[in-house]
Amino acid sequence: MSHKSEKRRVGGLLGLQGLRGLAAAVLGWGLCAAAQAAPPTIGAIVPKSWPSAAQGEEIHKGMLLALKTSSIQPVPTLLVQDSGCDYRRAEAAAKQLIEAKVDVVLGGWCVLGGVPALLKTAGVPLVSSNAERYLLDAHVLQLGRVGPRVGESVAATLRRETGLRVSASSSCWMDFEAAGSEKFDAVLCPTLVIDQARWAQVEGLYTAAFLKPFTVSAARGYAAMEVGLSYLRKLRSGAKPAVALAEAQTIQTLLGPVPAPDAATPAAAMQLLLTAKLPRLAPKESAQLNAMLKAKSCACKPGCSEGEAKWRELPVVLASCAGGKPVAVGNT
Repeated sequence: MSHKSEKRRVGGLLGLQGLRGLAAAVLGWGLCAAAQAAPPTIGAIVPKSWPSAAQGEEIHKGMLLALKTSSIQPVPTLLVQDSGCDYRRAEAAAKQLIEAKVDVVLGGWCVLGGVPALLKTAGVPLVSSNAERYLLDAHVLQLGRVGPRVGESVAATLRRETGLRVSASSSCWMDFEAAGSEKFDAVLCPTLVIDQARWAQVEGLYTAAFLKPFTVSAARGYAAMEVGLSYLRKLRSGAKPAVALAEAQTIQTLLGPVPAPDAATPAAAMQLLLTAKLPRLAPKESAQLNAMLKAKSCACKPGCSEGEAKWRELPVVLASCAGGKPVAVGNT
C-alpha cells in the first residue's frame, strides 16, 4: 500500500472514530498531568444511593466528563462521597473531604445541612447545585436561580388565595422533571435553563463516552464541575481564593450563567403544574384562581392587563405555556 493510500485510510478512521477516541480518553483517564505540579483535588457530595441511584450516577458521570475534557493541567483528582440525601451523612462526607484536604467541594444537589459552615471553617469553597439559593456566605457559589424561600412563599400565596393544595418541595426540585403529584392539586417546579449551543456538543460527548442518553442530572453535574474548574484555574494562575471565587462567579455554564448572590428571581424561574381535575372551590377562591390563570396565560405578555398585578409579578410560568421545554440562554 502506498504512503498516500495509508494516510487516507488512517484519516478516514480518525474521522469516523474521533469521538470514540475522545470518549476512551474520558473513561480511561488518558490525559497526561504536568509533572512539575501536584494535581489539585475536587471533592463531591452526591446523593448516589437515595432517592435515585441512577440520578446520582448521572451527576457523577457529568462531573467526570467536564473534568476529563477540560484543559486544566494537571488533571484534578475527584473524590466522591455519598450523602443519601441525608444532611447528617452530607456533613460526615464533608468532614471526610476536609480531612482529605480537597481544594473545592461540589454538592448541594439534595441537602446542605451544616456542610457550608463546616467547609467555611476549613477554608474550602463550595459549589452548590440546589435549585433554590440560600442565605450563605461568599465562600459558596450557588447555581440555583430561585431566590431564598421564594418557592415556598409563592406556594403559600397560591394556597392562601386559591385554596389549592400546592407543593414547592416535590421531587422535581431534585431531578428538575416537571411532573405533578397525586398528593397535590398543583406543584411548583424549577425551570431548566440551558445554553443550547453547547448542549448538543456536550450531549454528543457524553453519549459517546458512556453509551447512555445525556440527562438533566448529568448536565447538572457537568455545570457544577465547570464552576469548580474555573475556580481552580484562577487559583493556579496565582489569584487569591477570594478573587478566584469572584471570577468563577462570572462564567457561563452549560446551564447558563452563575447567578449573582443577590440576583432577583427571574420571571420564569418556576413552572406551575395543575392537575387535570381540580377540587371544587369557593366562589372567592375560584375567582382568584381564574385571575391567576389569566395573568399567567400563554397569550398574556409582561404588562398585559389580564388579572391582578400580584399574579403577574409571581416568578412563575404555567407549565402548559412552557410546553416542557427548557429556557434557552447565551448561545455563545
